[in-house]
Order: sequence, then C-alpha cells, then structure tokens
Amino acid sequence: MTKQIQLDRVKFWIDNGVLFCKVQNSNNGQVIKKDNINDYVKAIAALSCGEYYPLLIDFRDVDNKDTIAQVRLLANNTELKSVILSKSFVVNSAFMQFMLVVLHGIYDPIIPNKVFKSFESAFQYSVEINQIFNAHS
Repeated sequence: MTKQIQLDRVKFWIDNGVLFCKVQNSNNGQVIKKDNINDYVKAIAALSCGEYYPLLIDFRDVDNKDTIAQVRLLANNTELKSVILSKSFVVNSAFMQFMLVVLHGIYDPIIPNKVFKSFESAFQYSVEINQIFNAHS
C-alpha cells in the first residue's frame, strides 16, 4: 500500500514516480492557506525521502472561485520549489484552465508549472518530467 499523508482536506501520496496532491472542496472557502505551506512542504519531504518528484495537484473538486487563489499560491511558492521537479494543476473546466494561463499566475522560469483540464494529460506530463530528470541524473 502506498503511504499517504492527509493534512486537513489535502492528501499527498507518491505513485508511478509522481507526487500526487488531492485537494477536496471546503464549504468555508480556501483549503490551501499560506500559513499551512510549511506543513505541505514537510509532508512532501517526508514522502519523497530526499528524492525529487513532479507534483500533480488535483483541484477538480474545488470551486472555481477558490481555485485561482490556491493555484497562484502554490505556483509561486519558493518553499515548494526546493523539494519538487515541476507542478501540474488539474482544474475542473477549460474556462478555469484558460483563466489561470491568461492571468499569468502560474508562470515560473525555474520550476515548470502547467495547468490541465485532463487528469491523464497532467499525469503523462509529470511522468515525462520525471523520466527526463532521471535520464540526466
């Protein structure tokens, strides 16, 4: 069984060389808060045991109004950049995907950030990032 870490409404686990983060909806707004980022980084470090993995964050169950702020918070967080290879975000609509790209809230010249509507596409992208990294290390 894969080891999982649950922090409030956010669950982390590693499978097939990809670090997954599943965010569940909250009735009282934003699930991921700036104050909790250190806890997420610690969870990622505990799961990855010093290895680097692409992070796939699934926001499909989160309301659109909360998704933008949460994706931008994670996309631009310096603490996360030190423990992962890339970030892929899966959102629940093409509109949300478009909004995040247009708002440039995910741009990062160092750690690639991409937004997908399809979980399968995000997973494939993450696997490819991991394969490229492992081929060069």
